[in-house]
Amino acid sequence: MTRATDVIVVVGGIMGLAFAWEAARHGRRVTLLERSDAARGASIRNFGMVWPVGQPAGELHGLAMRSRARWLALRDAETLWARECGSVHVVLEDDEAAVLAEFATRAPDLGVPCELLTGAEAVRRFPALAPDARAVLWSPTEVVVDPPRAIAAVAAHLQRMHGVDIHF
Repeated sequence: MTRATDVIVVVGGIMGLAFAWEAARHGRRVTLLERSDAARGASIRNFGMVWPVGQPAGELHGLAMRSRARWLALRDAETLWARECGSVHVVLEDDEAAVLAEFATRAPDLGVPCELLTGAEAVRRFPALAPDARAVLWSPTEVVVDPPRAIAAVAAHLQRMHGVDIHF
């Protein structure tokens, strides 16, 4: 039996799954085709952290925060493991510390949550840091996932909840 399809996505890594999910969320009948039997390549090597603080303020940061919310919603629905871990950005030189201070000053107006810590404050809060840190930018927004498991879980979620037809 042939199934009608509105959208065909050719690749089943994290980007292909994201495109399939978005199309399915908008009511499209989606078929996803992947040549491998499991996620391989860049989706395993280069993926695993949702990093909003690293995106430019504005549209891209907003997109990253929406992506973060989706990952956490999947976690909350017990679809996959995701951990809110935040991130630390350590600098060792005074000029680098000045850049972090400038960013931290502007961040609230840009909608980017973060906190600037002195080196000593950072070492107290994060004992694994080297004691010679001049300053640390702490961002609470980052999330980590396990790429192979996350990709498999997202694929299963798309099949179960959105009727995406997936062929590995």
